[in-house]
This record gives sequence, C-alpha cells and structure tokens, in this order.
Amino acid sequence: MLQTGFGLGEAFLARWQAWRQDLERPARLQVVAIEPRPVALAALQQHLASTGDSSAQAQQLCAQWWGLAPGFHRLGFEGGQVELTLCVGELPDTLRELQLEADSVWLSAPSSFPSLSPPFVWDEGLLKALARLCRRGSRLTSDTDTPALREGLGRLGFALQANTSWLQATYQPAWEPRRAPPLVTAWPQGAAREAVVIGGGLSGLGTAHALARRGWQVTVLDACAEPAGGASGLPAGLFSPHVSPDDNRISRLTRTGLRITRQTAQALLDEQQDWAPSGVLEHRVHGKAGPRLDADGEATGSEEASAALKRAAGLSPEAPATWHRHAGWVRPARLVQALLAAPVPGHITWQGRCRVASLQQQGPAGPWQALDAAGQLLAQASLMVVAAGPGSRDLASPQVPLQALRGQLTSAPQADSDRLPPLPVNGQGSLIPHLPGNTGPSWHTGSTFDRGHPPQPAGETTPCKPEDHVTNLSKLATLLPATAASLGDPTERLQAWAGIRCTSPDRLPLVGPVDPARRPGLWLCTALGTRGLTWGLLCGELLAAEVMGDPLPVPLSQARALLASRPAPGRQPPASDE
Repeated sequence: MLQTGFGLGEAFLARWQAWRQDLERPARLQVVAIEPRPVALAALQQHLASTGDSSAQAQQLCAQWWGLAPGFHRLGFEGGQVELTLCVGELPDTLRELQLEADSVWLSAPSSFPSLSPPFVWDEGLLKALARLCRRGSRLTSDTDTPALREGLGRLGFALQANTSWLQATYQPAWEPRRAPPLVTAWPQGAAREAVVIGGGLSGLGTAHALARRGWQVTVLDACAEPAGGASGLPAGLFSPHVSPDDNRISRLTRTGLRITRQTAQALLDEQQDWAPSGVLEHRVHGKAGPRLDADGEATGSEEASAALKRAAGLSPEAPATWHRHAGWVRPARLVQALLAAPVPGHITWQGRCRVASLQQQGPAGPWQALDAAGQLLAQASLMVVAAGPGSRDLASPQVPLQALRGQLTSAPQADSDRLPPLPVNGQGSLIPHLPGNTGPSWHTGSTFDRGHPPQPAGETTPCKPEDHVTNLSKLATLLPATAASLGDPTERLQAWAGIRCTSPDRLPLVGPVDPARRPGLWLCTALGTRGLTWGLLCGELLAAEVMGDPLPVPLSQARALLASRPAPGRQPPASDE
C-alpha cells in the first residue's frame, strides 16, 4: 500500500487492523507512506486519545515514533510481518526515490505540504509519478474528489468507479506502460527460494534472517566453529549515527541503519545484558563538525550535549560534544546468535567449520556451488551471497576492491578508583563503561585502525599486539582525559580482542549482484568498515528487498550508491574512518 500522506496514521492503523482480521490475509503487509514533516509524538498521542484509540497497534506505533528526520525509516511490527516505510521528504522528490509496484494507493494530500493550502492540486507530473509506481490492476482511493483529479487519472489510464462514497479507480491503461528498468531484477516468481550465505557474522546472519523472514531456506557457511567468529565477535560495540553539516548520504544511512539495529536488538536481546539504548556522547576532538545550529535534534536524535552531560563525562562545559539520544551499545555475537535462533517463516541452517575456497556455477543459469580446498561440495543454491568480510574479495569474481582493517580493543575489569562516565563516549576511539559480566562490570576502549594488516585467513584468530594497548590508552587520554588519568597503570588487568574488518574505496558497503549479466545469482553483502553494527542489518534488509522486489528501506539513489556492481571510485579512502 502506497500512501501519499501519513497524517495522523488513521489509514495505516485501519489497514493494519483489517489485515489482522482477514483470515485469508497475505503473509506480509507493506505500507509505504510519504510525509514532508511528520507530526510530533505528543500530537500523535493526543489525536489517538481524542479518538479513543487505545489499541495495541496504536501504542506500538507511538513506541517507534522517534527520530523522524528527512530520509526513509523502516518501522517493523508483528514480528516483521507488518512493515511501515515512512518516507520523510517532499512528495515530488520522494516519489522519484521509490521503487515498488503498489497493490493499492491511498491518495491523500500530505498534511504539511509547504506553501500550499487546501484543496491540494494533483498536477499531471505528480499523477504520472504515481502511475509509475502502480501495476495493472492497482486500486486507488482518494480522500478528495474534483473534476480535474478525475480527468487527470482517466488520462493516465485509471478506470474510475461510479456510485462510491470515495473517489475510487483501478489502473487499467489501454496501452502497455513504459517503465524504467529496476535497480536490480527481482527473483523470478515461482523459482525456488533457496540461498547459501557465506559468512556467519553480522552481515551474513543479517542477510540470512532478512531472507528467512520472507520464507527463504538459507544455509549459512562459515569457517569458524561458532557464529560471529570473525570481526562480529567483538565483545561490545556502539551503534551510533554519523553527523554532518550537510546531512549527507552517510549520515542518513546511519540513521536508517541505527533504527533497524535498535528495533532488532529490542525484539531479540535482553536489555542491559546484551544491549542497552544508553545514548552515546560524542566528544568532537580534532575540530570535527557538530550538528547545525538549525538542525532539529528531536528529529535527528543528535544535538549539542548539555553542560550536565559533559560534566558527568568529566569534560569541561566548553568541550565540543554531541549527544546521540537513540544510540547505544550491543554485544554483536549475541545479536548474531539471536538472528540465527529467531523464529521466522523460512529456515536458517548453520554449517560451521566450512572453509569455502572457491565458487562455481553449474551452467549459465544453473545453481552456484561452494567448494572447499579439495574441490568438495559444501552447499549449493541458485542464490549465493558472499558476506565474508575481507575474504569476500577472493570469492567474488571479478574481484572486488576491498581493503582489510585490523582493529584491536582494550578492556579491563572496573576498579573502584576508575573515574568512568555513566554512559558510552566516542569521538577519538570510544569507551564503553559499566559493561555487565559474570565477574563484575568492565570497561572497553579502542579500537585501533590498522590498514596495513593483511587479510586474516578465514576461521583463524587474529593475534593481539601489546603495543596496541598503548595506542588505545593514548586515544582515551584525548577522548576523556580525567578518566584516563584515573586508571593509573592498568597494565596488569588489561585484556585484548582483535579482528579484521574491511572497507571499499569510497567507504560505502557493497550490496547486490556482482555481475548480473554474466554471473547471475552471485551477490555481495560486505565492506561495512567500522560501521558494522549500524549498517549490517540494514544491508541485509536491503539485499533481501532487492531480491524480492520489495519496497527498499532506503531511497533509490542511496541503494544505487551501494550496489556491489557500481564502478570502483578509483581513489583511496582517507587515513581514518573516525
């Protein structure tokens, strides 16, 4: 269902309720709604109270009604069976960023459309953009009825229905509509929904879970004995947005990914044990730009930190710092394990100790086979997804331009003398304090950022370096001087963890088919860099949406920028991702 105005949610909640009551309902309900400036949570709650809507569905909508800055926001309900993609942006621009075939359209003027007063004028350009998103047989209902609107719809191929209380029409053009080719050709209807995913980390299990939620049978191969044996085995990490003065692509992608990570953690993990929506304080060292003064902190979730927050972290009131209220920490391995165990319509089969040495396709359109070093078959399927971090470079042919990034984390049991902030802090490295454990709380700081390290063989443990503790503690001294000074000489209690991540030359993930024309069925989901916790689940959801022809969780231009088959930028990434 495509809604051209979300308003106060009446149409969405009504459709959701109708779906629940329909004994022959489809397995999934997907609603895509456009609104230039969504109402505030208080206004939504007040409206629902005034209408007497105290349903569980209304309460769930309010619980996810946060951080609605410009961009796409994927809100999930009913265990992912009901999805609302709320597109915050002006209607003409947003319609161009959608790729979908709507079964039904609710034509409603956006409640906050700028500089236009009712009645809203549906000009031919807007109606053409809407028709582009319809299929033959799509149903349209409008909350306004004017001769001009009827004439415009009829001219574009909509057959109007008579004697109805609302303006209703069906898309039945006498001609064959001309459409732009999709970003990615969707999986054929009726074809077997079986996939092999290589890589048991966050991107691999995120992809497997997203496909299994859509009814796929997925086999996950990994060289390690247990899930999250590589970089996703990080003891704890932060999911936090990127802030830029121009609210660039990376900033919007991190907000979209943060929401999906947070929603998934809330649904599958134990709060305060496996994750926490703690918020994150970013100390902007080295002159990094903060939020624009005119930015809406309520919408973006990021704003200049208060003096009280800075004081609690041991910083001066003048220190440049940003407060990310929707950010938090999570144990990636727990999240990966939860994705593997989550109940879904499809099924995920885990196969550890499976080191994939090569891939081959059985004929031009046959299934893909994953082979070990001896040439023995490990698994096969028509859809092969490589999500093996740095190891993806050699499995995907033609080889993709990936660069390995070694990172080492420093941690220690907390001592009474440690002057730790009450919440996580990032900026120059990061610090996660008060992490619960079986023997008491601990703190974790880091990590290093080593581009010169060669890719680690799949399934092997990355060695730790004593000198990296010095690097991490030096970063901590810049990030939180008072905390670093209180640690004294913590050498005797320091512990280390190291892993290998990878990035692409333009610092964006690689998601989608490698070469759809010559190697159909071979896909990638990798190059998450240092933002695996923010981008991993988003990339898995994007890949699954592309495979199925579902509405995308990001604008079309952003999905295009992440395509694995995009031309290599031909430039080296900057010296640091921090």
